[in-house]
Amino acid sequence: MAIRFTINTQKAVEALLWIVQRGESNVYNAMKILFAADKYHLNRYARPVTGDKYVAMRFGTVPSWIYGATKRKGLGFARNGVTLTSDPGRVVNRDLFSISDIEALEHGFNEYAGKSFKAVVLKNHREKAWLNAVERKPDAKVSDILFEDMIEKKQWLIDDLEEIGHCIVI
Repeated sequence: MAIRFTINTQKAVEALLWIVQRGESNVYNAMKILFAADKYHLNRYARPVTGDKYVAMRFGTVPSWIYGATKRKGLGFARNGVTLTSDPGRVVNRDLFSISDIEALEHGFNEYAGKSFKAVVLKNHREKAWLNAVERKPDAKVSDILFEDMIEKKQWLIDDLEEIGHCIVI
């Protein structure tokens, strides 16, 4: 059985806005910040920040729902090519975040914000979760990343989350 979570789309949007308003406007870096935040929170608090499903693409890990959301209007941000901006006057709803969510977002921000494309690719392509997904489907353009592969050396956590992950409120 695989670990499953249900994405909190409102929280995912706010997390992306938090990243943009914190100072990272590059879509590519923002996607990696979210991955690092979700992985960090999953390993320390037994749940991701957003619950988004990740996929492995050519240039690294991508949160499926939020990446698609960057192409839509009316969510509080605008995308122009690879640049994200928040809508004028839009304030992040911080009530949706726990203290540990902000800790995880800060961790992700520190890992990837402001880095060059090459530096981000090199760092992200060393992620076990990305490597395993690519290995499972070496010829695929997109391959699912398993939450199990995001967990670092904690079999008990994997076992528990396989049973209850889908019930956890994100």
